[in-house]
Amino acid sequence: MKMDMHVHVGVLGDHPDFKQYGVISKWMRNQPIYRIMLLYARVEPEDASDARFQEAVLRAICRSGMDQVVCLALDPVFDMKGERRPEWSNMWVANEYITRVLRPLANGKIRLGASVHPYDPAFTTRVKQCVDEDAVLLKWLPSAQQIDLADERVLRALQVLGRAGPGGTALPLLLHVGTEHAIVTTDPRTTSYDFLSWGWWDGFYNRLRKKPARWFVPRVNQVLANLRAGMEAGATIILAHCGLPYFAPRFTKFLEHSDFDAVKALLEETMARPNRKGKCYADVSACITPFRKGYFKDIRKLPRSLLLAGSDFPVPVFELSANIDENARDFEAMITRGEVDRILVPQDNLLDVNWRELKHAFGEHPMFRNAAAVFLMSTPGSPPVTV
Repeated sequence: MKMDMHVHVGVLGDHPDFKQYGVISKWMRNQPIYRIMLLYARVEPEDASDARFQEAVLRAICRSGMDQVVCLALDPVFDMKGERRPEWSNMWVANEYITRVLRPLANGKIRLGASVHPYDPAFTTRVKQCVDEDAVLLKWLPSAQQIDLADERVLRALQVLGRAGPGGTALPLLLHVGTEHAIVTTDPRTTSYDFLSWGWWDGFYNRLRKKPARWFVPRVNQVLANLRAGMEAGATIILAHCGLPYFAPRFTKFLEHSDFDAVKALLEETMARPNRKGKCYADVSACITPFRKGYFKDIRKLPRSLLLAGSDFPVPVFELSANIDENARDFEAMITRGEVDRILVPQDNLLDVNWRELKHAFGEHPMFRNAAAVFLMSTPGSPPVTV
């Protein structure tokens, strides 16, 4: 079973048929990251539309060698009073977009990565609806969704997730941790809501920011206490990207916030406490980049049974293993035919490229089987998966 457990989808919300399913704000459409993701999704900016987005993601999934792909929804912001605030979100995607629009056209390849905000008073009811729709995980992006992980509602939500799956099993939570550059919060202060740690450098850089944009200092001890209490109640938590910085290479990691050490500690804690009801995992999505390549030797030292393979499509992925001949062909295409994107965007299916590059970097690592074990073993009628 080849499963990519971390694939993003997007909805512009311009067309009446899609407006109910999500939005990408006008501000976000003017940011360079939006153009970069269009490039990797192979959508021309002048052709960007909900129909083209749908076509692009289905083409990537259905033409890939993946057996299963988990497509991720993203609930909009809910305020502290529990009121839904889509206008406070630069991007949101409804669960129904995946179940009603994409999944019926994907030949059984798409699994639902649902999203329900923990501040929603109807959290338990909505999670049950997602499980009834065969959701295999729940997704939170704390900074963009403005979720304070130290909030008591987060703990209550984790306790619910610990028994929300089929037959009272856990519905895993895919939790973004570390820096986030792709889906940016509308409130700069909540940028730090993704953090599991706060060090001297974080405080120093924060003091350099002008006050309106200064980050909240995260209540790290309470955040970790919530995560641990959630796992005691049976929650399965997957920490995205191993908490790595995105742009800072290993030798300059102090230039960008890193949660790698916090992720490592939580994974080692899971290994040390085999009788605890819940577990902590990490995924290696968005790791196939020149900046994160230097961290591969650190990733190899993490507990092998607790790593999951994923891509983070359409976030950039690079052919790090390309030889001189491949680079020369790309350079020739750029110079002679004006195919400038060849120097950045691999020509093969990007889900396959990511899988191939992970295999090149990590060999026959259990990460390539672990996701199927975590998600499919909790689905009634699924064949047993060995890790």
